[in-house]
Amino acid sequence: MTNAITPPQHSVGRIWYVLGGILSVFVGFYAIGRPGMAAIAITQFIGIFIVVSGVFLLVAAVFGRARQHRLLDFFSAALRIIVGLMLVTNIIKGVLALTLILGAVFIVEGIYGTVLGLKLRGKNPAWLWLLINGVAALVLGIMLLAKFPSTAEWAIGLLFGLNSIFLGISLITFGSALPRAQEA
Repeated sequence: MTNAITPPQHSVGRIWYVLGGILSVFVGFYAIGRPGMAAIAITQFIGIFIVVSGVFLLVAAVFGRARQHRLLDFFSAALRIIVGLMLVTNIIKGVLALTLILGAVFIVEGIYGTVLGLKLRGKNPAWLWLLINGVAALVLGIMLLAKFPSTAEWAIGLLFGLNSIFLGISLITFGSALPRAQEA
């Protein structure tokens, strides 16, 4: 029985998809407008995230109860901390490395999005947007890797921004269609 105060589950999920989509579109436009700044910010954020995760893993290796893989955890933590610090302190090299990774991620995301869009054809009215997002991500990934490294300093921000806009539109249309969609 649905309470008048709490919305049905599908409405809550729908709201999160739409809000996430709107945020993704705004982030995308910012990244397109300032691609160099976006590339630097993304590199620094990822570097800091890797360092923090390395510190947590180091604490787990030193104080954790699992003794059988403590040495592996210690080396993994050290590697994370070193790589994260390298990204934060060597921004240009970090941008180059992340450009390669982003190209690979776009290709994988593009393949997945294309397959998912085709799978949901006839089951969700937003299937075409999912398909478009998949194809766009695939094309962006191929373009990025084909021109590497000459366009890396601006491409990572620009391509991330374009992908964020397509993803945002996909999330908004998917979330808006949830109440009408059949079970996928």
